Amino acid sequence: MTSLACLGGCLLGIVIGMIGFRALPEDLQAAAARRVPILAVLMASTATPDPRLEVVPTVDPTRAAEAALAFGIEPISSSPTPPFLPRQAEFPTLTPTPTPTPLIGNAVLPTATNTPRPTATPEPLPMRYYLPSRVQREAQAWNNCGPANLVQGLRVLGYETKQRDVAAWLKPNKDDANVSPWQMASYTNQFTPLRAIVRVNGTLDLMKRLIYNGFGVIIETGLYDERNQWLGHYVTLVGWDDVGDPNKGGFLYGLDTLKENGPDGKGVREYYARLDALWKHFNRLYLVIYRPEQEGRLRELLGEAFDERLNAEQALVRALQETKLNPNDQFAWFNVGTSYVLLGAYREAALAYDLARARGGGWPWRMLWYQFGPFKAYYAIGDYQTVIDLANSVIQRMQHVEEAYYYRSLAFAALGKMNLAIVDMQRAVRDNGNLQAAAEALARLQAGEVPPAQRL
Repeated sequence: MTSLACLGGCLLGIVIGMIGFRALPEDLQAAAARRVPILAVLMASTATPDPRLEVVPTVDPTRAAEAALAFGIEPISSSPTPPFLPRQAEFPTLTPTPTPTPLIGNAVLPTATNTPRPTATPEPLPMRYYLPSRVQREAQAWNNCGPANLVQGLRVLGYETKQRDVAAWLKPNKDDANVSPWQMASYTNQFTPLRAIVRVNGTLDLMKRLIYNGFGVIIETGLYDERNQWLGHYVTLVGWDDVGDPNKGGFLYGLDTLKENGPDGKGVREYYARLDALWKHFNRLYLVIYRPEQEGRLRELLGEAFDERLNAEQALVRALQETKLNPNDQFAWFNVGTSYVLLGAYREAALAYDLARARGGGWPWRMLWYQFGPFKAYYAIGDYQTVIDLANSVIQRMQHVEEAYYYRSLAFAALGKMNLAIVDMQRAVRDNGNLQAAAEALARLQAGEVPPAQRL
């Protein structure tokens, strides 16, 4: 009886202690958590719970109108419609103009010069092609889309590794919601004899040429699940068929770690129009894996796109053209923002992200699990509260996105809330000790400095 009373008293004390801790002001909670890290688990998400958990924080109408005027388009006067997945037949085929156009502010694309620029090398391609040596599909473990696809991509080059070993470095926290393409490239470059680069603004023709020349090719696309909920997804490309279905056109074969290999065992058939529409959600990002001795051939195939800045310039022109075709295309505006971030034009990027949030129903609520350009852009222009609001919108739903803690920490530090900043950065480091930017930022925060923001 005495033991039960003692146990009951201890439990009551713990509950009262938790309630008392949560009742403290957030800066005092953070100060305590700095000394006793386990207390960080008890901290409230510093965000006011939002009943609209399916959406990203909206933009003030005046601010959205200012962004529209900056890009020379008409402000919207009615409420945007929610995002949807068009039926197969409704996916458009877009042909963006390659002509650079003047942009807002001081961010103007370079005019043509006499300096020769690398051009991609064309070559005739067969109507149908599949990698000569069948690459075995790697079924992903729980939430292991990135590691499993990297295993597949490495396998194209004949390099075998285990998914669990790749995941152990890419996501030390098994609940990590996302592995970024740059992390997959870093793993390849550090731990294998192969090399990898990440680029945006891909085309279906370029992907076919890369496959044909024996490169490992992984793309990042949007995906709608059975509940029509949007999320990010990787696919390893292994072949194509330009004859395809007369009603749908040609298709690329993709090894999908989440789905089966298809009826012929070659992979999931991703029809061109549908694939491009979903690929656009990630600025048509692709990761190329290659042997060091293949770099010359890769440069020939990519042309200007091998240069990161020229690649970003091309992506910007394409995204701007798509906003002209449809001024309410939230994904095109998001890509404009992302391309500006790559070019270091943060004011323009923030305006484009404002439009991405204001148009077409805004971007999907999971978008910032995968793409972090808005954090960087808003932080760079000193809009720290928007950084915090966006990070809160992520953390309310998913507490295993270390990038959200990283950027929220920087915003707190910029506002002088150093205790909160340190607790958030400790969380980012604890979730992913391989995130060097967070480890360096934590050291500076603990020294009383406000660290610079690195692009993740």
